[in-house]
Amino acid sequence: MLDKKKGAVLTGDKHVEIQERPLAEVGSNAGVVKIEACGICGSDLHAWSAAGKVMPYGTLLGHEATGTIVEIGPEAKQLKVGDRVAINGFTPCGYCVACRRGLSNACVNNLERTIGNSDKLDGAFADYIWLPEIDTTAVKMPDKLSFEEGALTEPLATVVHAIRISKFQVGDTAAVVGAGPIGLLAVQALRVAGAGKIIISQRPGGRRDLAMKLGAHHAINPRDENVGVGEQIKEVTDGGADTVLECAGAPASFQQSVDMCRPGGQMILVGVNERETPVLPMVIMLGEIEIKGSLAWTHHDFAIAVEMLASGNIETKTLLSDTIPLADIQKQGFERLKEDRELIKVLVKP
Repeated sequence: MLDKKKGAVLTGDKHVEIQERPLAEVGSNAGVVKIEACGICGSDLHAWSAAGKVMPYGTLLGHEATGTIVEIGPEAKQLKVGDRVAINGFTPCGYCVACRRGLSNACVNNLERTIGNSDKLDGAFADYIWLPEIDTTAVKMPDKLSFEEGALTEPLATVVHAIRISKFQVGDTAAVVGAGPIGLLAVQALRVAGAGKIIISQRPGGRRDLAMKLGAHHAINPRDENVGVGEQIKEVTDGGADTVLECAGAPASFQQSVDMCRPGGQMILVGVNERETPVLPMVIMLGEIEIKGSLAWTHHDFAIAVEMLASGNIETKTLLSDTIPLADIQKQGFERLKEDRELIKVLVKP
């Protein structure tokens, strides 16, 4: 029975260290997964650079992971040793007001019950991870889906959830704000979902070009000093987008996303923004624009994302910028991502 693991622990401002930690006993319905790949998420980078303000020092980071089950409790019913899985990293409590109302993804206790998001439950930048309630914290992957491709399940599930809770319908015009990993997956998911027209809002450069290759029909420049995004989108649509997915998480992107909606349109907040944000409420009121928040995913969204990746309809190779050893995560992972904005997704392998 395994009793130790090695992982990347947040120890200071812009610093992680590889430390050895005990591995919890499997328990009745828990499991241990040997990590094969784990993507560096924007939230990991944010925690790394935020001097302990986002996640406390001592947090073992990482949550966009895949691996192989090596130990499993006797009460687990859906999975078994040897299964290749994508890790769905949080376990809703089941008793808070959100859980009782069917909003398990908004569980008020999810911070301490999510891997890699606090010092309560270790994450997946490690060689092994212990998972509680493994039947719901992992989803079996088809053999044709590689561990590297599967590591995109979590960000894709975030996009799947946002689209599923929106009013988007087949044939609608949709816009995506921001061409980071989430935005690029959103462009593809909207294409698969049957969008009639997809617009990407991203400044000129490699990410914008990639969004066009992956399915966007038009691109607008949010930093154009002469023409606002509202005017730009009206040039290529009938008065704006039916649905706008805000995936940038930047203060300026909020109002820009509202400006891109047609009258009666809907803006879905997907990107994480913790800063004060200027808003013109009159624009929202005059257009009767609906604003809706989207948080993470449900287990069902996660399973859908696995199947979408396995289908081959989601291009992954161009999104996976590099794969690095766990030992190099400080310099080749966090430090490089902070400097090179053209990198999309960097995977870490133990």
